[in-house]
Amino acid sequence: MKRIALFAIGAMVVLTSCQHKVKNEAAATGGATGDSLVEVKDTVPMPIFILPRMPYLEMHYWTNVEEPVKEGDDDDEYFASYHAAWERQEAFRHRASQYTHVLTNYSDFRIKFFDEVLKDPDGNTPSIGQLHGRDQIPSLCARYKLVDPLDEENEWVGIVAVTDSYLQTRRQLRLTSENEEGEEMGPLPDTIVAKLEKRYGMKASRSLWYHTVDNRYIQGCLQFEGEYKDAPADQWGTKRCLALEVIADSSEVYAHEVLGYYVSENEYGWNVDDEGEYINCYILTAFEGPHGLEFCYSRSAPESLAVGMAYLRDGKYVLDQYDIYQYMIDEEIPLWKSDIAELKKLYHDAAAEEGKDVVLSKYAHCFFDLENEWVWVRDKDDQYGGIFIRKDGHFQLVGLETPQIKPKEMNRDYKIFYVQFAGPIDSTTYSRQVFAYKDGEEIEEFSCLIVDGEVTECRMDGRPLSPVEGKAYLDNLPEPEEITAYFHDPDSEY
Repeated sequence: MKRIALFAIGAMVVLTSCQHKVKNEAAATGGATGDSLVEVKDTVPMPIFILPRMPYLEMHYWTNVEEPVKEGDDDDEYFASYHAAWERQEAFRHRASQYTHVLTNYSDFRIKFFDEVLKDPDGNTPSIGQLHGRDQIPSLCARYKLVDPLDEENEWVGIVAVTDSYLQTRRQLRLTSENEEGEEMGPLPDTIVAKLEKRYGMKASRSLWYHTVDNRYIQGCLQFEGEYKDAPADQWGTKRCLALEVIADSSEVYAHEVLGYYVSENEYGWNVDDEGEYINCYILTAFEGPHGLEFCYSRSAPESLAVGMAYLRDGKYVLDQYDIYQYMIDEEIPLWKSDIAELKKLYHDAAAEEGKDVVLSKYAHCFFDLENEWVWVRDKDDQYGGIFIRKDGHFQLVGLETPQIKPKEMNRDYKIFYVQFAGPIDSTTYSRQVFAYKDGEEIEEFSCLIVDGEVTECRMDGRPLSPVEGKAYLDNLPEPEEITAYFHDPDSEY
């Protein structure tokens, strides 16, 4: 849950819009060109966003590092936007070493550029544009380290990274939250709500007052009820609803429009699974720059995270979104080629004569519990294999699978997880083994022999049990179930 909380306010990414050489320079400085409202003509790189994954802090990339190549005339629109995204990423990469501070509203930690992650352990390009809940899954990114290793002990070091030149040309503003710890946000002041209702001719259904900036500006959001009939029309006739990101300065109220999808009076939204409520931008840090207010923001929806800069310019409130990242929750940890080789060796060492002629060719993750990693490796005919658990970065064999010994799953109260290996029960004589695990550690090992339906030769953790005790243990177990597993051939394409 702590990792998900980091995602909810954290992210990574960079710079602003750009095209060609002139626009590329604008991206490097955080400004745009032409008639953009956020034009900044100095050479100061704008903030980036990083994710703490100690001992590193990662700024994730959103495109490949290789320059995209146009393949035909059919992708004109998409190619232009993709190439522009690559250009602003390149603008950041060339200035990566200039980012020396990571900020929160209350703190300033010194950082230094460490390296880039351009390949995963198998030599392929890591994931792009995804936020992983597991640190073992690499992403295409630049990595930083804290200058003082003792700072790694801080639970929260911030996600906004800036250069020395940025701090020298801006004044950081104090953000005051408008809610107490654990309390719900209050609404925007009635005067602000009334002014926006009059401006748009719509009735507000809810509003939130999130911050006061520099003891002067009010920052929050407002959501209107019903259809926004003045929304720009598209060729599909899409109906829209409306929410506003709001900044107020005394009697002046500035709003940035965010369009959602209107289905009916009781059904509309802006994101997947938002339950019809607009999810506001969260201001991470605020600055007074040479051209006015500058906010670093994140916007965390149930399945994605957007990050970027917000500006108050020429009487307009402008959001310059860097990019949107997808949350990846409860995903499998990849098995790299080195992992597969280790599993095969452990299997053959344990299988002795049987293992010498067996070729293990596929694997699956088994979700006995979500806190530990269980892996099932098999041959192509589903006859031979083994189940393993990875603990503290190392695999250990739990049990073998043969045509006579098949694994099954048992659990109780989601606390103790059993893996059962049993012989064919249509035989008059067969053995039964039960391994009980808790928190990834083996806590019990039971075995017995069953002859003509009678329990005999029982042992628990190496010590003998009477047949009565052994039968009572078996009778108290949950019902065994088939293991749910979806196998993957590591040599095939996903």
